[in-house]
Amino acid sequence: MLHPSKALRAAALLGMASLALAGCSFISSGDAKRDESGKPTETSVADAFKIKVGDCIAEPSGTEVKDVSIIPCDQSHDLEAYAAKNIVADAYPGQSAVEAQSEEFCSTEFGTFVGVPYDESTLELTYFYPTTETWKASDREIVCLIGGASGTATTGTLKAAAK
Repeated sequence: MLHPSKALRAAALLGMASLALAGCSFISSGDAKRDESGKPTETSVADAFKIKVGDCIAEPSGTEVKDVSIIPCDQSHDLEAYAAKNIVADAYPGQSAVEAQSEEFCSTEFGTFVGVPYDESTLELTYFYPTTETWKASDREIVCLIGGASGTATTGTLKAAAK
């Protein structure tokens, strides 16, 4: 259970990707420019579905996110993707159930990534998760994001930060 004085940043919704009428493909900004190892090489606006564990991003605006600014982690950024998993279910479990699964998974993975449990950390977490609309387009992924204390920007990874 999380310490009551420490609230999760409100769940950011990954979703609302538009479906094109012709060909049923996603209309998107595409992916970030990446090197051969998959690391971003420059700041790029990318489709939110393209975030990979290890990517760093600018804080998205709003609660329904379609595009994000992916930033090389050695530059100042707001959030870092530290874990991801797919929800296993035939039908959309409902927003409350998805939020609960996201909170539980991301809180557990936080301790593994940072080196201290979330309720003992000064760092913050949030997550992207599927909506009823994105579920229909085969989105099942929870993406956990970590950020600096009180929303401050960071440079480099927070892996093993132990704070």
